[in-house]
Amino acid sequence: MTTRDRLLTEGMRLFGEQGYTATSVAQIEAAAGLSPGSGSLYKHVRSKEALLTEGLEQLLSDGRGLEERLAPQASQGVAEQLSAAATAGLRRLDEERDLTRLLFRGLDAFPELLQRFGDGEINRFHRASTDLLAGLAGDSDGVVDWAAIAVVLQGATAHFWLLCDLFGQHPTDVDEDRFVAAVAALTTAMIAAPPTARTRSAAAPRSPDSQVEETR
Repeated sequence: MTTRDRLLTEGMRLFGEQGYTATSVAQIEAAAGLSPGSGSLYKHVRSKEALLTEGLEQLLSDGRGLEERLAPQASQGVAEQLSAAATAGLRRLDEERDLTRLLFRGLDAFPELLQRFGDGEINRFHRASTDLLAGLAGDSDGVVDWAAIAVVLQGATAHFWLLCDLFGQHPTDVDEDRFVAAVAALTTAMIAAPPTARTRSAAAPRSPDSQVEETR
């Protein structure tokens, strides 16, 4: 590993653990095996913010494992594909652990980077998840709001991971295998008997005119 790589790795780790503002250049240098306070970091990157930006871009350039699992697999059953996708999503969160932690520890101070993460990570895999669900359901016309369902599944996965990361294990003692099995079972059942079509007619309030017509 090059010195630049060590600076990136240790810098992102410290940003995730302590927050961006609380992490000094000297701490990053020391963690990377350089003399703290020597300014050696600036020989490899322009600034601490440039280090953060490069760490983010490096993360976003990857993610092939999850993308592959979110592509339909003709040789696998529905439940098997969903289990593989959920597991790959958790592994992706492991890969981006430092940046995921930083989301709650100061990344909002960099709106452009925050937007970049939203578009390049969250939206990218949300679109792939939506396509997978619609494909497994054979719903090419988008009758069911699979995009909203994908948000629910994406949120549940991220929440499970965050609590495991915070507590060391999920506080309910539900482990990863049980969580993945539940995601697969619930989603398989939903695909087999999908929710009502993407229409609000049943829940939408009736206009006064329509109510008058019904009383005639």
